[in-house]
Amino acid sequence: MTQSDLLDRLESDLNDLLKRVRTQFADSPQEALRLRPFPEKWNAQECFSHLNAQFDYYLPRIELALHKAKARKWFPSEERQSNWLGRQAIRAANPAFMAERPRRSPKAINPSKLLKVRDNEVKIFLINLEMMLRLIRQGREVDLNKPRIKPMRWHISSFRLGDLLEYLVIHAQRHLIQAQAAVATT
Repeated sequence: MTQSDLLDRLESDLNDLLKRVRTQFADSPQEALRLRPFPEKWNAQECFSHLNAQFDYYLPRIELALHKAKARKWFPSEERQSNWLGRQAIRAANPAFMAERPRRSPKAINPSKLLKVRDNEVKIFLINLEMMLRLIRQGREVDLNKPRIKPMRWHISSFRLGDLLEYLVIHAQRHLIQAQAAVATT
């Protein structure tokens, strides 16, 4: 897959996410978003809180990586490359594999453990998606294979920028499906 193809797909997926969140969640009452479908499952508000915690960590780092890549004149590459960490994270977050086995979130970004859930999580999520869309558009100006970003949990390896962008979009799609199921179940 070329870098341009990846960014086209991610931009389209983000626009779809924005549209779905605006139509299905933006005007929903807080009570509906807070209802838990099952005792052990997250409610919709917690899904957005979890995603916002990741965006809070990664978006400033992506922005910095893009600025550094522009300063270093890392011009766009034709072919997109991926590393082991990126492939594993993308596969784990892929909504197509949700039924395969449940994943556990790190305690720091698990809303049912330590993370504080705010009343305006949906609005914050929409702002984060808009910011992500802007960063993806900026990504067209640089080689996504060169910038590296450390993951939240393990600092042994690093994401390539292209892998991280894809992971964040797929991860958001996964939890949006979870949020939709939580609201539909209640």
